[in-house]
Amino acid sequence: MVKYELRVPELFDLDITLGCGQTFRWIKEDNWWKGVVKDTALMMKQQGREIRVIASSDKLFGKDLDVALRYYLGFDDPLVDILTELEKLAKTFPETAKRISLRSFEEGKGLRILRQDPFEMTVEYIISTRNNIPSIRKMSDALSALFHENHIELNGEVFFAFPDLIQLKKLSMEKLKELKLAFRTPWLYELFQNIDSEEFFHDLRKLSLDEKLESLMKHKGIGFKVASCVTLFGYTELNSFPVDVWIKRVMKDLFNIEGSTKKVMEYGMKEFYPYAGYYQELLFRYYRSKFGRRKI
Repeated sequence: MVKYELRVPELFDLDITLGCGQTFRWIKEDNWWKGVVKDTALMMKQQGREIRVIASSDKLFGKDLDVALRYYLGFDDPLVDILTELEKLAKTFPETAKRISLRSFEEGKGLRILRQDPFEMTVEYIISTRNNIPSIRKMSDALSALFHENHIELNGEVFFAFPDLIQLKKLSMEKLKELKLAFRTPWLYELFQNIDSEEFFHDLRKLSLDEKLESLMKHKGIGFKVASCVTLFGYTELNSFPVDVWIKRVMKDLFNIEGSTKKVMEYGMKEFYPYAGYYQELLFRYYRSKFGRRKI
């Protein structure tokens, strides 16, 4: 077990970052965020400009924990510059859109886009289809717990690292059905069987955003919404613009834009370039918090 304190940049809020809906396997208990990143279990709590960290290892992503956590938590993003650009853009909007956008920036200040594993994001965002965050977490945790060899002990608790593709290929359709994944079961089974290795996801890093979306959507269960989430949260494509029911409501309310997921997505990518992803997350968080966010 490793304990240390991580200094954070000027704009960073751990609660907002881990609680805004971009990640599923973190949970807050007794003021500590608890979760697993790759094969390292973590407990984190922010106090001012520092984060208290308890970790199962001093390594993450094969790097020193300090370096890896700065990467994972998005410290490299020039957030001051990003918010400045978004504020300039928002001031050109119609009055209501401007007012709500600026309010969402202020209330979400410190939100950063995480650097998450694209394979895990693909699986979890397929699970997220027509689902809520507590259920997504429960299903993802249950999938991980099928593999006892992935267990990690930390501070008297047991965590499970997310399984790799080699492990998931061993699962039968019947075993997946036991997880109560419903209509998502055949999508996941086919994904695990049809992809040869996780190199597929690493190779996508070389492609443009549009090419990533196109490649991901060749697989069943991955439409524009899931693919956009994977590119934003798994590949840090900061102009990705995921569209769910909340963002459709946002776009209708603020910009009178309606229609297919693709239409709304393309509008967001064009109008909020080059940081549509940050704009989406800030407004997504604001709308969920103001208009019926479920407790997570």
